[in-house]
Amino acid sequence: MTTKDKAQNYELFEQALKNYEQALQAGLKLQQESAKWWTDLLAQSGSPQEWQTRFNEMASESVGVAQKRMEENLKLIEQSSRTSLDLLKQAVDTTKADTVSGGQAKVQELWEASLSALRNNATALNQASSKVFESWIQFVPKTKPVAGVRTAAA
Repeated sequence: MTTKDKAQNYELFEQALKNYEQALQAGLKLQQESAKWWTDLLAQSGSPQEWQTRFNEMASESVGVAQKRMEENLKLIEQSSRTSLDLLKQAVDTTKADTVSGGQAKVQELWEASLSALRNNATALNQASSKVFESWIQFVPKTKPVAGVRTAAA
């Protein structure tokens, strides 16, 4: 393995570690915000009509956000499928090499393309997860003022 390959592998590992750390931090923030929201929500009292109104408002808002995230996830799946098919085609093409050195070059290109696809997929998944967490974190505070109005009126 050459120094250049080691450097590329190290960069790939560093990027994956950074992405994992960001996802972990977003997950922890989501858990903290969710726990705080549920604690505030359950600490309040209200009439069944208020609860129903609040639930309907939250449900209608969350459905739109969930639909948008699902569309993004479907695009991600479609993109990953196309990339996988391209890699499969490239793998089949490696068997058509005329010489050993030509075959080695094609295998190396396949590995590089595979690692690039892995990096791109990991980044895309991290971004998608972050968007989900961000949407949830943005959604929770929007529901809190409704609860704050109730406690202020009481």
